[in-house]
Amino acid sequence: MSKINLKKVIKYIAVGFTACFAITSIIAKLKKNTTTYKNEPSQKNPLEGKQVVFVYNENEPENADGVRGHLEAIGDSDYKPGFYEKYVKRGIDILLSFGGLVVLSPFLLGVSVAIIIDDPGPVLFTQKRLGKNKEYFKLHKFRSMKMCTPHDVPTHMLDNPEQYITKVGKFLRAHSLDELPQIWDIFMGNMSVIGPRPGLWNQDLLTSERDKYQANDVRPGLTGWAQINGRDELEIPDKAKLDGYYVAHMGLWMDIKVFLGSLHVFGKDDSVVEGGTGEMKKSSAKEKIGRHYTDGKSAQELIGHIGFGEPVEVDTGGKKKVLITGAGSYIGESFIAYAKEKYPALEVEELDMLDGSWREKNFADYDTVYHVAGIAHADVGNVDDETKEKYYAINTDLAVEVCKKAKMDGVKEFIFMSSMIVYGDSAPYGKKKVIDANTVPNPANFYGDSKLQADVAVRALADDHFKVIVLRPPMIYGKGSKGNYPILAKLAKKLPIFPDVNNERSMLYIENLCEFLCQIMLVKKIKENAIVLIPQNGEWTRTSDMVKMIAEVSRKKIKLLKILKPAVWIGGKVPGKIGGLVNKAFGNSCYEINLSEYKGVDYTLCMLRQSVKKTEGRNMLNNNRKKIAIVSIMYFWLPTESGPSRFYYIANTLANEGYDVEVITGSFEHFDKKQRNKLEMGKADLPFDITIIDMPSYKKNIDWRRLVSYRKATKKYIEYLGKHKDEYRAVYCSVPPNDLAAAVSKFCYGNKIPFIADIEDLWPEAMEMALNKLPGKSILFYPLKRDAEKIYKYASAVIGTSDEYTSRAYKNNGRTEMLRKTLYVGSDLKMFDKGVHDNIEQIEKKENEFWAIYAGSIGNTYDIENLIYAAKIIQNQGKKDIKIKILGQGVLKDDLEKLAAGLQCNNVDFLGYQPYEMMSAYLVKSDVALNMFAKGAPQSIVNKVGDYFASGKPVINTLESNEFMNMISSYKVGKNVEPGNPEKLAEAIIEYFDNADKCFKEGNNSRKLAEMKFDRNTSYQIISEVIEAVCE
Repeated sequence: MSKINLKKVIKYIAVGFTACFAITSIIAKLKKNTTTYKNEPSQKNPLEGKQVVFVYNENEPENADGVRGHLEAIGDSDYKPGFYEKYVKRGIDILLSFGGLVVLSPFLLGVSVAIIIDDPGPVLFTQKRLGKNKEYFKLHKFRSMKMCTPHDVPTHMLDNPEQYITKVGKFLRAHSLDELPQIWDIFMGNMSVIGPRPGLWNQDLLTSERDKYQANDVRPGLTGWAQINGRDELEIPDKAKLDGYYVAHMGLWMDIKVFLGSLHVFGKDDSVVEGGTGEMKKSSAKEKIGRHYTDGKSAQELIGHIGFGEPVEVDTGGKKKVLITGAGSYIGESFIAYAKEKYPALEVEELDMLDGSWREKNFADYDTVYHVAGIAHADVGNVDDETKEKYYAINTDLAVEVCKKAKMDGVKEFIFMSSMIVYGDSAPYGKKKVIDANTVPNPANFYGDSKLQADVAVRALADDHFKVIVLRPPMIYGKGSKGNYPILAKLAKKLPIFPDVNNERSMLYIENLCEFLCQIMLVKKIKENAIVLIPQNGEWTRTSDMVKMIAEVSRKKIKLLKILKPAVWIGGKVPGKIGGLVNKAFGNSCYEINLSEYKGVDYTLCMLRQSVKKTEGRNMLNNNRKKIAIVSIMYFWLPTESGPSRFYYIANTLANEGYDVEVITGSFEHFDKKQRNKLEMGKADLPFDITIIDMPSYKKNIDWRRLVSYRKATKKYIEYLGKHKDEYRAVYCSVPPNDLAAAVSKFCYGNKIPFIADIEDLWPEAMEMALNKLPGKSILFYPLKRDAEKIYKYASAVIGTSDEYTSRAYKNNGRTEMLRKTLYVGSDLKMFDKGVHDNIEQIEKKENEFWAIYAGSIGNTYDIENLIYAAKIIQNQGKKDIKIKILGQGVLKDDLEKLAAGLQCNNVDFLGYQPYEMMSAYLVKSDVALNMFAKGAPQSIVNKVGDYFASGKPVINTLESNEFMNMISSYKVGKNVEPGNPEKLAEAIIEYFDNADKCFKEGNNSRKLAEMKFDRNTSYQIISEVIEAVCE
C-alpha cells in the first residue's frame, strides 16, 4: 500500500511541476515584449545589432561612465552563437532559473514583505540595461533605495548615496540579495546565469570597449568572469577585456569555473558600485594604515630563529618573578592560576594597561615580562580605518613600548604573545597548509600584520643581556575560552548531524600552553638572544573528531555524515561570514609537529580527547557516587616501587580527565615481598587518593600463604567498600586475583554500582601452567575457575590486555552483549624515550657486538632455559659477537644462571632487575628483542611487548598466542619461532645477526606499531569512554 501511495505522490508532484513550468513559461512569453520595449519603439536602442565605437566630445553631457561623447555605428555585428551557447547554455539557464524560482519563492516573498514594511512602495525596481546584441531590456532588482531616489542614476554618481539606501536595502546589497529577481530575467531569456554583467543603457564607453571583444553579442549574466576578477572596481578597459576573454572561451567548463568563483566573491559590497568605473580603486590609493617594522626585512628575518638551538634544562626548583602586562586576559588569568598551583616558585603578578599609569611601574624587580595585552577576534572583512589604527596602536605600538621599557629597566627576559595568524588565513577546505621552518610569515589582513609588526620589532630589541621569546601559537582553547571553539562546541551540542570531513588543524589546549610557559620561564640558559617558539598540542585536530568528542562528553548524540562533504565545499565558497566560518572550521592550517618539539621541554599534558573533557567540564556531581574506585592487590605500584606502572598510569589518566579517583590497594608489595611504607606513600604528591588495606606477607609467588593473604585482604576490601559505597560512581578492578575480583563484582552488583573488570592475566590457566606436573591440579584450582565465572557474570564491562583475554570473559557464560574492549598494556612512549635519553650513555657495548635481549620475569612460563641452550648453539658456531642479555628476576633465576655456567656459555649475561628507565635504554642498545614463552603458556599480548616495540627492534617470539603471532607476521615486526626448540631459536637470532637490513626495516615497523597501538598517551583514553558508557 505504501508503495502505491508513494508512486501517486511522485506522480502528483511531477504533474504539478509540469503545470507550474508551463504556466510560468506562458507568462514569461507574454511579458517578453514588454521587458524588451517591443511595445515602446521610442525606447528601443537605435544601435541594436550594430558594431560601435565611442567618439569623445567635450561639448556633450557626461554619460554614466563619467565621460563626454557618444556612440557611432561602424557596421553590423557578425557574431554567430555556437551550439553550446544557443542550446546547451540556454537549457541550463531555463532549468536553473525555474528551479530557483520554485525553491526560493518563500524567501522571495519574505523579502518582498520586508521591503514594503521598511519603505512602502513597489517591491521591484527596474532599470534599462543593455542586453544581447545591444537590445535594451528591463532588468529587475529588489528595490534597495528609497522611493525619493533619482531614477536611472548610477549609485556612484549620487551625492551621498548612503542617504537613499533603506535598512533592508543595505542588508540586501551587502549580500547581493537585491539581484535575486534577475532569476526571472534569466527565465525570460533576457539574461543568462553566466555572462558579462549588463551595463546601463547610457554606459557608452563600456559598450564600445566590450564591442572590441564581441562581449555585447551574448546574453548578459547574473555573474561573469570580470566579476570574479575584480568586479566593479576594475577600470573599464580591463573589465571589457575580461568580458571578452569569457566570450572567447565560453563553454561548460568555463561557466562552471565562473559559477564557483562567484560564490567566493558574491556579496562583497565593498566593491559593489553599480555602473562602477574603477574610481573606487583610485580613491582607495591613499596611504595605507599600518606600521613598517617589516620593511626591508629578509625572509629569514621575518621567520626568526625557531627553537632554542640546543637542548635546554628546566630548573623546576628555581624562583622567578614574572610580570604579566595586560590584566584580565583569558591567557593571563589561566597562567596565573596554573602557575600558582603547579609552579609555586614562580611569583606572578599582572599589570593593567588600560591607562598610562603602567608607565610609572618599575619593571626592575622582575625576571620576566610576559606581554599578553592585545586585540583579537576581529571581523576583519568590514572594519573602518579608525578601527584598524586601534589594532596597530595596541597590538604593535603598545607591545614595542612595553618591550623597550622592560629592556631599559633591566629585565632579563621578554615574552611576546604573537599568533599563527602571522602566516595568513587557513587554507580553504580541500587544500593543505602545513607551516614548516622555511615558511615566511605573510599575514592576510591588518590583524595579522599588526601582530607580525610587533613580532619583528621586539625581536630586534634583543641582545646578550635581554632575551626575547616570541610565541606563535595556533588557536588556544579551554574552559572559558573565546573565539571559534565555543561556536564549535555550541554546534556539537545542538546539531544531530555534522559533516564527516578530513582536515588538519593545529590547536593548543590552555593547560598545555600554561605548562609550556612555566617551563620556558625556568630554562636555565638560552643560547640565542631572540627566538621564536611554536607550542601546539601533540597531535593535529580533525574538526569532525573534535565535534564528536564534545558531543560525547556533553552526553549528546551526533552522527558524522560523509554525505555532507559537498555541503561543506559549497559552504566554503559562500561569500561573507558564512564562507569564512566554514573555512575556519573545516579549512587546513597546521604547523609541522617537529617545529613544536624542544629537547628538555615536555609540555603536552593533555591529548585532544582529554582536553575536550576538561574543557567541557564533565560534571561528576550529576551522580551521587562521585568517585571512581580503582581496586587492586598486586597490580598497583608507585614509580618509586619495583612493579609495573600500568595501574598507576590508569589512575593518573582518569584523574587528569577530571575524575575523582581513589586507588584501593594492598599493604604488601608483591615484587619485593615486603610491607609498604604507608607513611612515605601518604606523602606522595599524586592527583588521586590512595587507601591501603592491610594484608599478611608471603615469601614466594607459589605459596599457600599468598592465597591466605588474598583471602584475608578480600574481606577487608569488601568491608571498606561497604562503608563508602555511596561515594562511588564506578569500580575498576584488576583480575587476578580472582577471589578479590569475584567478591568486589558481587558487591557492586548488589549495590548497583557499575563494575569494570581489567584482565591482566588468566587465572587459573597461568597457575596450572606453572604447576603443570602437580597431581589433582584441576581440583585444586576449581575455586579460581568458579571465581572467574562470578567476575564475568556480574561485570558491567571488561577491558582485556589482549583480544584473547577479553574473549575469556564471555565464552563460558554466553554474555555476548557485554561491553568489552581490548587495551594493550602498552608503554608511555614519552617516558620510554626519556629513559633512553637519560641512561643510554651509561651502557657500554663493544663496536661489533650484537645483542639479543630478554626483559621480564624468570619463571616457569618463560622459556629462558631453551634460550640458554640456543646461546650455547650460537657459541658453538663461532658467532662470538652475539651476546644474550637477560634482564629481570624470578624463581628460576639462580637455577638458570647455574645452567649457563655449567654449559660454559660465556655469551649470556644475567643483568638482574633494572629500573624502567635503564631497561628502556638496554632495549634500545640491543639489536633484537626476545619474547620467550614455554610451550602451552596461556599468556597473550603481555606487558613487555609494548616496550619491545617502543625500542624499535624486531621481536623473536615463541609465544603460541594466535593473536600475537598474527601481529608479528602481519605488521612485519619480527619472527615467530616454535617454543621449546633451541635450534630454531638460535637460527632466528643468527638470521638477524647476518641481515642488518632486515633488522632495520622490521625495527622501524616495530616503532610505528608502538605509536599506533601501544602508546598509553592515546590508547588509555578508552577507559574513560567505557566508564561513561556503563554509568549511563
